[in-house]
Amino acid sequence: MLDQHGSVMIGQAAEISRTEIVEWVVACALLVVGTSLLLRARFWMNAASTGLAHPLVPLFSGLYALLTGLVVVVLHNLWVADARVIVTVLGWMALVVGVVLLMAPELYGALLRRIPLSPRLVALRGLVRIALGGAVVGYLLSQG
Repeated sequence: MLDQHGSVMIGQAAEISRTEIVEWVVACALLVVGTSLLLRARFWMNAASTGLAHPLVPLFSGLYALLTGLVVVVLHNLWVADARVIVTVLGWMALVVGVVLLMAPELYGALLRRIPLSPRLVALRGLVRIALGGAVVGYLLSQG
């Protein structure tokens, strides 16, 4: 239930704003996807190489990225000097990627083909996501 400030009421005691909901969702997604990239690098490599050959992959990926980016940009466009800006930057990046995937999927495919995939690189991408998600969670917990 929302109160007059647009905050979500959880029971009687806790209150969480829409921006905090977005922060928690993005942070959890970063942690889960990052862990998956780290632990299942070869799976992700196979999925990426297989996906480049199918024309629906950029369409569905573009729709997903566009919608995710729009939600973050609309509900969490905070340019602040703390960890919350990570969510804003990632939202804008997702929005741009979504537009590119929908408008020029061949450009995105050509770019992906130029990046040499290795299990170490995929795992490194996972570690970066885990670090970003951890920074946002750390910020959220410190504000609590």
